[in-house]
Amino acid sequence: MKATDVIKRDHRAAEELFEKYKNVAHEDRAAMEEKIFQALDAHENMEDTYFYPELMAAAPDMEGLAELESEQGELEKEVEAVRAMEGDRDEAIMGMMDKVLTHAKKEEEEILAPAEEILGAHKLEELGAQMEPESAVAKDEG
Repeated sequence: MKATDVIKRDHRAAEELFEKYKNVAHEDRAAMEEKIFQALDAHENMEDTYFYPELMAAAPDMEGLAELESEQGELEKEVEAVRAMEGDRDEAIMGMMDKVLTHAKKEEEEILAPAEEILGAHKLEELGAQMEPESAVAKDEG
């Protein structure tokens, strides 16, 4: 599976997880919150370890890459702040989820398509093989 497809699959899994969170009984949300944080951690680590270093090495001046990196850093801080909250963090989780999904959509539209051309099929398959076991989907199944 190509690296870009691994990322997109994680994004779809996050969307599903967020939908489940919205529909789960309030008293069962703590367990779902932990699953959300674990999925976000796995996805972030996978991208930061494999995908973005390769893309930045191949195209350091790629349009939108620096902005997305900055946005991702801010999002990571927000995730950690929400994770550290005590008590009912439902509203904070919902706001965080909206930002995560907006970020994922932007990443897919502005970064992944050009990355396919920049990195090429062989490199994307190679990266995908490395990323697959580290993806949020694989971590959830494991």
